[in-house]
Amino acid sequence: MIRTKPVGHTFFPEDAKQRLRIKRFLMAALSYAIWVGLTFYCYQLGLVEVSARVFWIAVALCGLCNLAFYALLRSGLNLYWPDPSLTLPQMIVATVWVMLLMALAPKVRGILLLLYVVVFLFGVFRLRRGEYLGLTALVLVGYGLVVLRDLYLRSGAVPLPLEALQFVVLAATLLWLAFFGSYVGKLREAVSRRNAELGQLLAKNRHLAIHDDLTGTYNRRHIMQILEQEQQRAQRTGRGFCLCLMDLDHFKHVNDRHGHLNGDELLRQFATRVLGEIRVLDRVGHDGELFPNGEENFGRYGGEEFLLVMPETGLDGAHVCVDRIRRKVAGEPFVLEGQAVTLTMSCGLAAHQPGEDMRATLARADQALYQAKRAGRDKVQAVNA
Repeated sequence: MIRTKPVGHTFFPEDAKQRLRIKRFLMAALSYAIWVGLTFYCYQLGLVEVSARVFWIAVALCGLCNLAFYALLRSGLNLYWPDPSLTLPQMIVATVWVMLLMALAPKVRGILLLLYVVVFLFGVFRLRRGEYLGLTALVLVGYGLVVLRDLYLRSGAVPLPLEALQFVVLAATLLWLAFFGSYVGKLREAVSRRNAELGQLLAKNRHLAIHDDLTGTYNRRHIMQILEQEQQRAQRTGRGFCLCLMDLDHFKHVNDRHGHLNGDELLRQFATRVLGEIRVLDRVGHDGELFPNGEENFGRYGGEEFLLVMPETGLDGAHVCVDRIRRKVAGEPFVLEGQAVTLTMSCGLAAHQPGEDMRATLARADQALYQAKRAGRDKVQAVNA
């Protein structure tokens, strides 16, 4: 999957994950700086067998390697890598540099072996066991090549028993780190999975807390909170909104004839149809003001009553919207147990006025719904303030 590249020109990118990756890189860069300082000290003591020119070229190349990794992280090109942190590539490069340092400073090789521990700890949260073992093999092969080089250049000056002991200790240490690191990595993956599961459960609980478990629409508690929010917005902006109470006509007859379970199924189908029509109206729009935020402010008010909130919508526009929904509901039969069931609804509209108590607006919507029922049902009625 191709991810979006981070933007910006600051040292740290705006993306939180990219910032974290660069901070980890800076920790590695600090380790390089410490190594360079130690190497310079060894050079001053005459323990590094290179000329000054070669030494400073090596330091410059080391700096260029770090700049290259920073450029990859900062540009976002690392996002195309399976591990965007570039953990394994950074560790391989560090391993090669330690290998080179050991070749150039044989007198302190035993001390320099500790640098491999630093390298391996860098990957403790990212590398899998196979990657660790592969890196261990690279280190041991490299160490063997360094010793063979010494044997070729100055065979009499190479303490083979000591080198063999150091090789065995290095192998044991790195293998232990490989298994320890992979174990920590598995723990990290397990914690990540648990966190993901916990996040899903929390999201599910949040969904259940605001949705009606039967119809999937907002429940009464949440739809009333939406009303309060719209009321506050109306007070700030001076732009009112409309609400509509919808009641299914003769729904008791459906329960008596088909049973309550089928009545529940009919409520689900009704809610799905209304939500689908609301989405259509979001796309079509009424002067761009019907659902300005793309919100489906629709919920179950109680029983077979539903409430629709229409932000920043006048009474005329709301009437057009609700009447279209009414015609959609009545125009296509519902299906229960293979049987076609015709359903109609009565709707009461009211426009909230700035400064008006919400209970007064709801009372007018309820009054309009009562008028729609008295007028023969399957109608949309409105009551002005």
